[in-house]
Amino acid sequence: MNDESSRSTGDASPSRFRPGGTAMKVLVGVLAVVVIAAVAYGVRYLTTDAASAEAGDCVGVAAEADGRADVSTLDCDADEASFKVGKVLEAADDPCPEEGVYTEIVPNGPVGDGYKLCLIPNMAEGACYGPAEGSGFDRIDCSGPETVKVTKVIRGSTDTTACPSGSGMAYPEPAVTYCLAPADS
Repeated sequence: MNDESSRSTGDASPSRFRPGGTAMKVLVGVLAVVVIAAVAYGVRYLTTDAASAEAGDCVGVAAEADGRADVSTLDCDADEASFKVGKVLEAADDPCPEEGVYTEIVPNGPVGDGYKLCLIPNMAEGACYGPAEGSGFDRIDCSGPETVKVTKVIRGSTDTTACPSGSGMAYPEPAVTYCLAPADS
């Protein structure tokens, strides 16, 4: 009997920890779920919002402070899409094409470290804009002393003298001129 009892209890590993045991299956299942969730989050993080912003994309900027902000890529017709990406710089210290012309933003977050967006206003011909709370312009009703109307958008040119009133804003990358007039006129 001692031989039989030692044989039946001689197995040092309980069945729950043996390969194919219930605990091992649960552990593998939990680890698989964690890995899948991490990969899905990483793919989503690297392929959306500022991480995928390219020249010509429209973006919204929120929580702006000290040249950093939360940036999200949006449809250009969205009210929150107040900027277009003029140029993406690989280093946060690199200058935009013309200093003081672009709104320079380093996106918040770990992906934002090391690159900068040179932003231009996302303006439509015939629409009116006023100064935004942070930087840039918000699309608003065509009334008020600080409101400007975009009378013409000239793509491929930085010549403000081509504007009917001679008044406008020009950006070299991408080359675009917004012709402006007071909204009250």
